[in-house]
Amino acid sequence: MKILFITHDTSRTGAPMVLLHFLKWLKENKTGVVMDVLALQEGGMQQEFINVSHSFFDYRDLTKKEELTFFQRISLRINLLKKASKEDFLIRDLAQKNYDFVYANTIVSLPIGREIVKLSSKALLIAHIHELDTVIKQQLPSIEDYLPFTHKVIVPSKLVADSLNENWNFPSDIINIVYECAHNLERVLHQEVSKASFTIGASGFVHWRKGYDIFIQLARYIVKNYKGANICFVWVGRINKDTKYIIDEDLRKLGIKDRVNFIGEVANPTANYSEFDVFVMTSREDPFPLVCIELGQMGKPIISFEKATGTNEILQKGGGFIVPYLDIEAMAEKVMEYYQDHHLKEAHGAINKKEFLRFAPENICPQLFSIIEKQ
Repeated sequence: MKILFITHDTSRTGAPMVLLHFLKWLKENKTGVVMDVLALQEGGMQQEFINVSHSFFDYRDLTKKEELTFFQRISLRINLLKKASKEDFLIRDLAQKNYDFVYANTIVSLPIGREIVKLSSKALLIAHIHELDTVIKQQLPSIEDYLPFTHKVIVPSKLVADSLNENWNFPSDIINIVYECAHNLERVLHQEVSKASFTIGASGFVHWRKGYDIFIQLARYIVKNYKGANICFVWVGRINKDTKYIIDEDLRKLGIKDRVNFIGEVANPTANYSEFDVFVMTSREDPFPLVCIELGQMGKPIISFEKATGTNEILQKGGGFIVPYLDIEAMAEKVMEYYQDHHLKEAHGAINKKEFLRFAPENICPQLFSIIEKQ
């Protein structure tokens, strides 16, 4: 079996991380599978993808056109095709490599995946869709046009499956639900955690979708209404310079700069996560974030918004609270329940540890491969 995997980038974020776990598992357990990787953009894990693949193709390097943006180049190649370009030659070359499957990881990879399959004599397109409605509307509003070329769809939660079926007319018989996976970070933690305050944690790229502004409002509300509570707020995740300036000024004007810390991207966040007492997922839209798997495996309770994330499908079993969408007051009340009741915090954390330990690569990757195998 020969498969071309397309990743939208090689960053240390959810979808590329899951794909990398899958590729490593395939290399160790399915020696007969030839795995090529096409990376549309670069990222911090590029060398890891190179190490695990038979052949690695760097889209940006092979189709250099510095005067155009990445998305403009994709659009020109797919929609205009007035003359042969480097993109066209790359697609034709990949289409002739006799792949059995083209595995497009995220909707950003679907356009080029479709073009390769159209020119291939036998390749089938598998779409691993990690996105929900707003991101689909922003990045690929024509997603229904790809259905005729799509053999199977993999999604990370029932929430995404229902969205594709109900809002984008994807037939349910081609949709397969396979939860995301992550390594157990607690295994690599070798230090005792000692801290003076109760820590409310959040994580992810500082972006509207992750709700960093909601996190700030949650901190403002708790500081204002629970004055005697010894609570601090920590966000771990990449933040661009301009957004950092804005956040710093917001925190200064709110008078909570000494209580809230956006520490930026951390190469190994395990120690930071271990300091969290509670994880609040303030995301507006998050299919099944890896950080919840990681924090759940560490025995941390989680609070999230209803209708916002597939993680709720697991939290319903008792490892946290699901509060009304964007209801900061309700989220704050649940934070304080944990603050005031250590036993409740520990009990919910224990449930999460049991539930989320199931989402290890050795359990999830065989499910992904079984979908590819079934014709």
